[in-house]
Amino acid sequence: MFKKKITVADNERVLVFKANQLCEVLMPGEYKFKGFSQEPELKTYDIGKLYFAEENTVRWFKKYPILAEHIDHYYVEDSQTALLYLDDQLQGVVSPGCHLYLWRDAGDIRLDIIDISEQLQLDEAVLNAIRKVGANAGSKLLKSSRTQAITPVKEFLIPLEHAALLYVDGCYQRQLPPGRYGFWMFHKNVDVKTIDVRNKMLEVSGQEILSKDRVSLRINLNANVKVVDAELALLSTETVMTYVYNTLQLALREAVGVKTLDELLLDKLYVNETVKELVVEPLKAVGVELLSVGMKDIILPGDMKAILNQVVEAQKAAEANVIKRREETAATRSLNNTAKMMENNPTLLRLKELESLEKISEKIENLTVYGGLEGLMNGVVKIA
Repeated sequence: MFKKKITVADNERVLVFKANQLCEVLMPGEYKFKGFSQEPELKTYDIGKLYFAEENTVRWFKKYPILAEHIDHYYVEDSQTALLYLDDQLQGVVSPGCHLYLWRDAGDIRLDIIDISEQLQLDEAVLNAIRKVGANAGSKLLKSSRTQAITPVKEFLIPLEHAALLYVDGCYQRQLPPGRYGFWMFHKNVDVKTIDVRNKMLEVSGQEILSKDRVSLRINLNANVKVVDAELALLSTETVMTYVYNTLQLALREAVGVKTLDELLLDKLYVNETVKELVVEPLKAVGVELLSVGMKDIILPGDMKAILNQVVEAQKAAEANVIKRREETAATRSLNNTAKMMENNPTLLRLKELESLEKISEKIENLTVYGGLEGLMNGVVKIA
């Protein structure tokens, strides 16, 4: 005759099977089995693990009503998800279409149902709770056999001075201001496109452009732009700054191509004003404001630079020659006027002679004058 004694701990439950049929669920305590012709099958479960999971759990639950006295059954519909709490501590996220069988005596069990067909975005408190316990990991997802092990929540961080557009299954939904967001990923593909709305300095550099007189120029252009309508910018173009760059590039080529090199060098503001006039409206149409634009520099090829330097050198030499001739003409005219004045004024002539004599005397050491003042005036001197 079969005899056996077992002890069931407080955190355990034991299912007793006789002839492959569940006949009893043992609560904590000591038990003796006797009078059986064969040993009963005993299955011990740790209810601290919370979940009752067998290969045919659904069939077991329907076949053996006694299980309902110890195990609670929860079902989350396909349009729902849920947060499972045990003693107010989040245990995990439940996927849509999932059946849960939980030991009733494991603790205070709570299942918060969320309708994801109406509420795709998580509340901040729920998002923080999921992040705190790491419930967003695939291993924390309580799922049915039909559900893939996915990350249940997708998080996005929109930095300050940025704007973002929310897309669900490829369809635009709304604009998101800066902040942290979380969205349920069950049955949905959620994505966010972000754009910087601060002032941005854009450099259009090294553009090889032919002027009207077929001179190859390399021009650098700087532009200060700002996205003023993030929704329009992201919906209108795939990459906003690439569009702005290409628009500036084409405008620069158009502005330079109708002017000769001399005209461009003479009117340095022409490029700035023309490029601005050409791009303001196209950029406005995609939600971008042009704050300023300026040509940074013009770089000539080596041979053209040498030729231009020769031209400038020749021009400056010619200008210097003109100035020299002008000064010589002025000096001659002055001498002519002085001669006419001396011709009619002997005293002035004598003063001019004395002035010349003074200048000569400054360059010699000894000067001997014969015949007094009359000899001096007549130029009777001896120089030593």
